[in-house]
Amino acid sequence: MPTFVSTAGTPAREQAAFWRDVVSRAFGPLELRTDDREGFAGRIVGRTLGPVQVSDVRAPAHVVSRAARHGLRDGMEHYKLSLLLRGSGVVEQAGRHVEVGSGDLVLYDLARPVRFALQDHHLLALTIPRSVILLPPARVAELAGTLLGSREGPGSLAVSFLSALAVHGGPADGPYGVHFGEALVNVVTGALCERLDGTPPPGGAHAEAYARIVDWIERNLHRPDLSPAVIAQAHHVSVRQLHRIFQAAGGTVTAHVRARRLDHCRRELAAAGPRGEGVGEIAARWGFTDATSFSRAFRRAYGRAPRDWRDRRD
Repeated sequence: MPTFVSTAGTPAREQAAFWRDVVSRAFGPLELRTDDREGFAGRIVGRTLGPVQVSDVRAPAHVVSRAARHGLRDGMEHYKLSLLLRGSGVVEQAGRHVEVGSGDLVLYDLARPVRFALQDHHLLALTIPRSVILLPPARVAELAGTLLGSREGPGSLAVSFLSALAVHGGPADGPYGVHFGEALVNVVTGALCERLDGTPPPGGAHAEAYARIVDWIERNLHRPDLSPAVIAQAHHVSVRQLHRIFQAAGGTVTAHVRARRLDHCRRELAAAGPRGEGVGEIAARWGFTDATSFSRAFRRAYGRAPRDWRDRRD
């Protein structure tokens, strides 16, 4: 079932603080400033679609920001996309300043300082784990604090898709929602590639090697011994060279292997359901030999314990 949060049942003088606490619990420490001292009429309707958290947000004018000094808790390695359905505002991140209006889709990174100033607005927000966007983080970082799309030009297909999702309320949560969530990931990935001129792989001499190694890793994720040394030996390069190839792509080989294993586990857990295969069996099939470290990594990536992800009925 969708979750619903509203300030309506809170005393007017406490509504802004209540809203700040709600968004801080969801996205890490945030500061909020509003000029409205008579109340803060905000509401969020949220639903989980596979790896994607979708939030329909309506709120009055306010500013939210995160300073560099504010540390983030585990699990905040997410990208955030906001499609403004009504209103206008300004987003600032990574030294970039972009004005947004109705029909604009903006991208920002929840692990970095950000400032979002909005007039009275209605928006659709997507929160997506970095691990499910299979593009080099360094390339995606080039777009943080920019318009990913608008009603015309690059990204317009993603805007149309998300606008339809907002109008129709979106599919129900639960076992079928995971497929819609994966569709959202694919749409966002396509929009990112479109903005990056369709060249997400690393450039230069490392590009071909990176593509070849990533493909080999995907076919060998089940191996418990899948270490940088094993991968390097299979491709006749040194471990140092292997790390350089992945650094050129903006990531690390260890993080890539972990993210791909977790993604396969997430998909199988969602498909298994409460009466399905055990968490430990699925984790072991994808190369996780320690249940505790697997559970910790899964919770960091997706915000839920593996068993909760498998057994959920919401």
